[in-house]
Amino acid sequence: MGDAYEKISDQNVIEQMRRKRAEEEVRGAVERIIDEAAKNGMFDDLPGKGKPLRLGKNRQAGERALAYDLLQNNSYTLPWIAARQEMLDKIEAFRVALARSWERFQQRLDDAIDVAERRAAREFWQSEKARLGEQMREINQAITALNLTIPVERLEILKLLWRKELARAGIEE
Repeated sequence: MGDAYEKISDQNVIEQMRRKRAEEEVRGAVERIIDEAAKNGMFDDLPGKGKPLRLGKNRQAGERALAYDLLQNNSYTLPWIAARQEMLDKIEAFRVALARSWERFQQRLDDAIDVAERRAAREFWQSEKARLGEQMREINQAITALNLTIPVERLEILKLLWRKELARAGIEE
């Protein structure tokens, strides 16, 4: 038995099927988490218990609007969403560190008055590249682990590539 999309030639139909499947996966994940939380009594002592719900209009949520509003009104987010945001923050911190290291290297190189200082500046950059490369490797391992927990394929985080990160920071070696 082959891929479900194998016999379909219309790319739009395939994309619609994939979107529907992704939505169903998210819906199922949210419903499982809510059911588990309800079983564990997490909704028993919520603020505003016994009071009418403030139901704002979330036009994109459709039939899931109530579930999303309950989560949002109680400052709760799905664990994989929180972990994804933490990873995006780590990636941004890595990118800032890369740019700062490059700036320090450039400054040392500009301030160098002799061959020895230029060599020291280059050695600094080599050690920074090694340190940052190791940090990127650890981030990529964490990305791989995180992507296994994300129920929606299109929300997975791409691994970092050294050359692309250098280009993003405007670094030309």
